[in-house]
Amino acid sequence: MTSREKKTTQLRRIFERPGTTLMPFGVLPIHAQMAQRAGFEAFEVSGGMTSWWVGGSADAGLMTMTEVVAHAAGVARSVDIPVYCDADAGYGSAVNTWRTTQEFIRAGVAGIHIEDQFEPKKAGGQAGIRIVSDEEAIGRLRAAVDAKDELDPDFVVVARTDAYAAEGGSLDEAIRRGNLYLREAGADVIFYEGLRSWDEVRRALKETDGPAYAIASRHAGPHPSVAELSEMGQAINIVPFILPGVQEVWDLLLKVKDSGELAAYDEYVDACFELRGTERYVGMGDAFISPDYDDVRGWEEKYLPRSLQRDYENTIHD
Repeated sequence: MTSREKKTTQLRRIFERPGTTLMPFGVLPIHAQMAQRAGFEAFEVSGGMTSWWVGGSADAGLMTMTEVVAHAAGVARSVDIPVYCDADAGYGSAVNTWRTTQEFIRAGVAGIHIEDQFEPKKAGGQAGIRIVSDEEAIGRLRAAVDAKDELDPDFVVVARTDAYAAEGGSLDEAIRRGNLYLREAGADVIFYEGLRSWDEVRRALKETDGPAYAIASRHAGPHPSVAELSEMGQAINIVPFILPGVQEVWDLLLKVKDSGELAAYDEYVDACFELRGTERYVGMGDAFISPDYDDVRGWEEKYLPRSLQRDYENTIHD
């Protein structure tokens, strides 16, 4: 059932309430539709994976604001749950960040995070990360807050700090910046990027004077339980569930190439169709689409004269 509450308000409630909310993290409308179908409350569009999957390029500030916003708009339109999006470093100066924020709002996105990196930015976890001065970072965030207050005060502005892994960085500096962005810029939430242990995550969240979350690198090891994350104060935890959409697809493609035959593909398809009639069956992805084929057929019957309606019964179909 679709909530009548604004998507921005829904996302704000997720960040402000106690406990950790798991948030699927992907790229495409179908990923958001999967998240909604599975029962998750919100979805995040990954900036890095958007660069890789949509732009076909490194996550190094190569995609423009208009490209990312246009893509995010398509994701947001495809679902009823709120969509949260990576907005890099605002795509320019504080003035650009003001416009960036308003464009995301007009696109139907419910919230964005803005980095304190020097532009062009680097992907989290990459070498060579540099961060801007306190003053420049605060200016970006103040511009974003003013821009959203003008259109929708419930729109969520998250301040991401890369101060932990930047040149000369540290956990102390990341925490200092997190609190600075809450106090001086009016950010709604703080996002700590790339911490390398769960003890560091626990400390950062404990010492932050407002809602916060961290993405820990793989070096931190397995995730604590959701109960433990909640006790730490982790507002959300991303779920990058689309890795099989790269690894498994690549494995299947290599099997076909290495064998020179289609047997591996046929076997895979047969295994998928054995799931028909169960919740796990997704076809080629059309299980998630909206509007779906039944919607289209209903519109044809409602709006087209009978002479233009299709004969759905006397054609060969699955």
